Amino acid sequence: MTKNKFSSVFADGYPPTQHMLRGLQVSLELQDNGPSTITAPVVPEICTDRDGVQVGIIATLVDILGGALSIRAVHPDWATTAELTVHTTGRATSERVSAVGSLIRTGNTMIVIDLDIREETDLASGPWRSIGCGLISFSRLPRREDTINIDFGAEATNIYQFAVEGSVLNKTYLEEIGVRVLDEAGGVVELHMSDYVRNSFGALQGGIVAFLADVSGQNAARAVTGRPMVTCDLGIHYLSQGKIGPFRTRSRVIRVTDDTVLTRIEVLDTGAGDRILGLAMNTSIHDKKV
Repeated sequence: MTKNKFSSVFADGYPPTQHMLRGLQVSLELQDNGPSTITAPVVPEICTDRDGVQVGIIATLVDILGGALSIRAVHPDWATTAELTVHTTGRATSERVSAVGSLIRTGNTMIVIDLDIREETDLASGPWRSIGCGLISFSRLPRREDTINIDFGAEATNIYQFAVEGSVLNKTYLEEIGVRVLDEAGGVVELHMSDYVRNSFGALQGGIVAFLADVSGQNAARAVTGRPMVTCDLGIHYLSQGKIGPFRTRSRVIRVTDDTVLTRIEVLDTGAGDRILGLAMNTSIHDKKV
């Protein structure tokens, strides 16, 4: 199997020098035959205050990998995220977190990708362990004159290393992208649009929508229980593109059990008349770690 040279640019001028993909130090490996992989180093800045990578970060990796696979599969057409689900069975606490995905359907209107979520290490005990799974679907969009051109390369394996000199998170990811918690009990968080969180065609990156739903649901769960809850499962239906902002969440607690809280979340573009960008269901679990 041959490999091309590492690339730090996915499309013309994208991502910019200061961007979430670079801050997360994402590495993307796309294969013609076999599963493709996206990886990011586990650092404290992307973990919850209870340790372990935030589910919103994992959802972001799933969205990026799924987007690359689907766009390549339907080229020269385009694809946009329709639905994303992530279910975790453990935490990523060391070395690297990754999502490994394969296309399971490429149709005239829909693309579906199945994923395994992993914690990767260099330890003798094993190179990786599964900590969950994911499923993501994309809607196929006919090519237009302004559709972005992406050169996926002609090699069997194409690798994109987005970290460049200075690519490091100097504060928590929440702070880095500019999320503000307006009402913890109500699960209300807000984010202004910036180049840091835009996708390749100028809208809010789909993983950021997932991250907002993660933070919103987790805060609401902690407020209603008074316990250290952390998001374990996240499902999102994407309804429209966010292009103006500020983006804000609106949440409603649906169910509370001894150890879990289920919250329904709307992610809104307040600058577009509170247009709903996504509807999410967040399950948070009581973290009993002492």
